[in-house]
Amino acid sequence: MLKAKNIQVYQNRRLVLTDLSLTIKTGEFWGIVGKNGVGKSTLLQTLAGLLPLERGTIAVEGYDLQTLDSISRARKIAYLMQEQEASLAFTVEQAVEMGRYPWLESPHNQQAITDEILSLCRIDDLRNRSILHLSGGERRKVEIATCLAQQADYLLLDEPFNHLDVVYKKFILQRFKALSQSQAVVMVCHDLETVANHCSHVLLLLGKECYLAGDSATILSPGNLERLFNDSD
Repeated sequence: MLKAKNIQVYQNRRLVLTDLSLTIKTGEFWGIVGKNGVGKSTLLQTLAGLLPLERGTIAVEGYDLQTLDSISRARKIAYLMQEQEASLAFTVEQAVEMGRYPWLESPHNQQAITDEILSLCRIDDLRNRSILHLSGGERRKVEIATCLAQQADYLLLDEPFNHLDVVYKKFILQRFKALSQSQAVVMVCHDLETVANHCSHVLLLLGKECYLAGDSATILSPGNLERLFNDSD
């Protein structure tokens, strides 16, 4: 269980969310939706333990997230950034292997899981390519594969479909949905139809002190969506 209680979320020292409480369990697929600037990405970074917590608590499996060392945290939580800049000439295979770093396992196991993920994500043909020479969509596939290779209990995905074509988006969305049966998947997504059709739960951010969380059918009601659109810029 990943549990946030009465947390405050800041973006560039500006308070964007306050007194937010949320419980995410294994077997759930969460969608986070809201207007631009409401704090979706910042919230995801906070839940991943990448930003300091000014107020409230976040616990993962009963452990205070702020007290866990980076290795222990990475074994529990995998985080996919909205945008990542490739700066070093790693091959695709090497990049995906990095997802195995928290497990400190044998080279044989690391290679076996890396091969499995490359195949699972349909990027085995890119194995020996430099990540510096990939298209935006290809690089996004590698970033997703690296995240999945981490095999964490909680997958936090910020706009995972950026740069992906519609065919691969449909494929990887089904993979996320399948993974959510044994793990917990949380994604920031602007596509309400995708969230409504695939996510079991939704966090709807309406403003600094206003949010709704629960099963998707309840949260994405016409009345709640009207509130979202009326509050949008």
